[in-house]
Amino acid sequence: MEAKKTPKIDYGVLWKDFMIVNAALGGCALFMIAVMLLQRYHLIPSFPCFVHEFFNVYCPGCGGTRALFALFHGQVLHSLIYNPAIVLGAILILYYEAGVIITLVRRDGKVHFYQKCGLLYTYLVIVILFAIIRNWLLIEFQFDLMKDFI
Repeated sequence: MEAKKTPKIDYGVLWKDFMIVNAALGGCALFMIAVMLLQRYHLIPSFPCFVHEFFNVYCPGCGGTRALFALFHGQVLHSLIYNPAIVLGAILILYYEAGVIITLVRRDGKVHFYQKCGLLYTYLVIVILFAIIRNWLLIEFQFDLMKDFI
């Protein structure tokens, strides 16, 4: 039985990738915040969800803006009800960021974040199940989580 070899970490590549990912996330976050604020103050039009307008069901992303605003105001439960993808995505990103920073700071040859896709697949399953359950409640019982519950 062979001993499992741990891959050698190229800290330069890891640092470069970390910076690229954070620059992209930061740019996207700033763009999204700017658009949301411009829409909130009616400086640019707010476009409705195509899926909700034509099929009268919610897509997996519906409620994301409300969830983000609720999270910014410290209302974690409301954010989870609007769309759990926001809170769970933030936790997933923080987990990755913390693991990469620990790996870069320690430089002990160990990777301090989970490299397999299990967490990402779990996240996607939760988001899809939430979309299915939310639409099932809406279609079967006319119970709208985004309007009736909160």
